[in-house]
Amino acid sequence: MPEFGRRQYRQTRAEISDVMKWVISSAVAVLIAGIFLGYRMFIHPGNPDPLLDKRESFAEMVQRNSFSADQLLEHPSLSTAVVSIPFGNKVYKVPRNYLVDLDRSAVAPNPRTTTFEIHVLLPGLTPRDANNADRLIEHPYRDGFRDQVIATIRGGQEELDFSERKRQWEHRCEQKGRGELREVESDYKLCEADSDLFMKDTTEGPLIFACNKISDKNPYCTLAEHTGAQYGVLNLEFSRKYVYQADEIRKRFRSLLDSFAEN
Repeated sequence: MPEFGRRQYRQTRAEISDVMKWVISSAVAVLIAGIFLGYRMFIHPGNPDPLLDKRESFAEMVQRNSFSADQLLEHPSLSTAVVSIPFGNKVYKVPRNYLVDLDRSAVAPNPRTTTFEIHVLLPGLTPRDANNADRLIEHPYRDGFRDQVIATIRGGQEELDFSERKRQWEHRCEQKGRGELREVESDYKLCEADSDLFMKDTTEGPLIFACNKISDKNPYCTLAEHTGAQYGVLNLEFSRKYVYQADEIRKRFRSLLDSFAEN
């Protein structure tokens, strides 16, 4: 092969080698970024609100070579410092020992997209303190709710239409259950479907909620309700052992939430 051809061949190979190195390094960078993003999103979601307790960063965890489960635990602080939360047409002043999570932009909070979570204990809807700290369950969906209530005040959606929800409940009962709601305790009606569907007529409108089957390992109930802020949805979750106190839990929590509203 002529010298010119050999030089051109070597140059071409060098160029190909450089391109391959760039491709490989780019792929590695993308892979690392993907692992980091997946970890943040699915394993250890970040808390964007600076008013809540700072969590250890991914880099700090790597630095100490730890991915221990204690970083995933969430529970209210013992602090009673007040956090101001604009939501819907209200501003809630919530003590930190009620709050578990607060999801909003740290730059420009939008009261229509903010979501926050409150954990309290039944029967008095009491917040975390030094005397009851061990009663707030760190993993209620796994270990059981016991006396704990998880309340999620969720933005990003309009208030519930209870007339439509009642129609949906009745349709779900027909499609997946026995087709009718039968009367049970305390004026509640029950349809045994894929979940146990409960309804009760009250002066404040229909109470509509679902519970896991009582045969499940840790059965709990989920109740969706108006927030009182003319926007969003209040979602309450509690142990099934309180099923026939659902209406009272709903009323008392709405009263608690209203007490946090700034006048």
